[in-house]
Amino acid sequence: MELDFQQLLLTLLPDLAVVVALFAALGVDYSKLRGAALAKRYESAFRISALGLLVGLVMTVLQAAGKMPFIDSAEATHGQLNFTTGTLTLKAALFALGLTVLPLAKRDLVTTHASEYFALILLATLGMGFVVTSQNLLGAFVALETVSLSLYAMTALNQSKATSAEAGLKYLTFGAVASGFLLFGLSYLYGATGELNLANLDSVTIESNNLLIVAYLLILVGLGFKLALAPFHLWAPDVYQAAPTPVAGWIGSGSKIAAAALLLVLLQPIATSPELKEALVPALAALAVASMLVGNLGALRQTNLKRLLAYSAIANAGYLVVGVLAFSGDGNKSVLFYILVYSVGSLGAFAVISVLADRLGRDAEISDFNGYWKTMPGLSIAFMIFLLSMAGIPPLAGFLGKFYLFFAAIGAQPEAATWTDGYYWLVAFALIMSVVSLYYYLRVLKAFLVATDEDAEAKPVPVGAAAGTAIFVLAATLVALGLWPEPLLNHLGN
Repeated sequence: MELDFQQLLLTLLPDLAVVVALFAALGVDYSKLRGAALAKRYESAFRISALGLLVGLVMTVLQAAGKMPFIDSAEATHGQLNFTTGTLTLKAALFALGLTVLPLAKRDLVTTHASEYFALILLATLGMGFVVTSQNLLGAFVALETVSLSLYAMTALNQSKATSAEAGLKYLTFGAVASGFLLFGLSYLYGATGELNLANLDSVTIESNNLLIVAYLLILVGLGFKLALAPFHLWAPDVYQAAPTPVAGWIGSGSKIAAAALLLVLLQPIATSPELKEALVPALAALAVASMLVGNLGALRQTNLKRLLAYSAIANAGYLVVGVLAFSGDGNKSVLFYILVYSVGSLGAFAVISVLADRLGRDAEISDFNGYWKTMPGLSIAFMIFLLSMAGIPPLAGFLGKFYLFFAAIGAQPEAATWTDGYYWLVAFALIMSVVSLYYYLRVLKAFLVATDEDAEAKPVPVGAAAGTAIFVLAATLVALGLWPEPLLNHLGN
């Protein structure tokens, strides 16, 4: 088939808009603003990056809605990309979340490499979009590594913290090892199935064999690192704490969406192979239990809010696997819905930390937030929405996310399943861990709500129009999806 460049360019218009913004931000900074004030350079890079992402977002939404001249993506990309309503919805969500990261990055001034900072954010966002739309094993791996390399560099950018470079090196070291495991796993998967096309994996008739089992175990190690599943989570607390707060928020949201979407696609053969399911389900269940246990119990003793959110991410990755174990369309849809609403809540929480702690030059200790309910009630309400959503409190979207996950796992059981041979015990364990999580989420909210003798330090902090708008949109999204989730669920199901 001859490559049609016109079709290809029309198909990739949203991505091209982001690429143009990336190079424009670098070009303007290098050519015109090198001697300007740092704040001015940040403002310029922010505006160019935001414009590019906004244009990309609008075009992606129009593509998903069928309002643009829709190009046959399979023909235009030779089957390497898959543009369905579901994949385009995920891509649009990633672009939207990227837009909320940009105003937070503008506030920090954590590095003199202003344009490079925003270029890395755009590059990571671009890579995430290609991960969720890729239909090729190697293409998905390259896109995921593009995301990882960008995040490694951003983690080490905070020049005000000596621990930032150390955290970046730790992230890189663990990530490189995990990428090696993932690449070996993908190569073995190709060797066992003879398929590079992800769309064909579920149609391949395969028998359980040692090569295929090893392939999936290696894939679980590689993607387990990306999702911060225990015992592959050791990097997360240090990286979340030492990285610039917007970067930590992006690690805990966008990268998780991309990794979860790829995991669902790669696990398709398990659903069609009883032998393979019997061999690998115990490993997945063990990862879920370990992550929920390590994450929730580890969060109980944290005094730093960013480290607490890191352990919360570990626990939530465990909940995610419960939905994965359903191996059904409803299960996949629930996993994607859950990771999206969790990402919104996590990014929102980091946005509030960026506004308050980073602005005051603090290290985000929980005690640093004492009494802010009195001086900044709007921001406190938003923060309450983010934490309660992650805790799974109705009527917020996080409650529905967990409900759909657990319901999908229960619904996937055979009629004769018991507590011991089905997933009932796993769902029960997840519910117990959800109750445990309430303690540390409410402990953080108590700092905001309860007055102390040091409340005089809780002075109002300038939020800024862009950051305030981002926080409001994130909070409103969780409320809206909690009350009206059907449109998003329907899109994700396609």
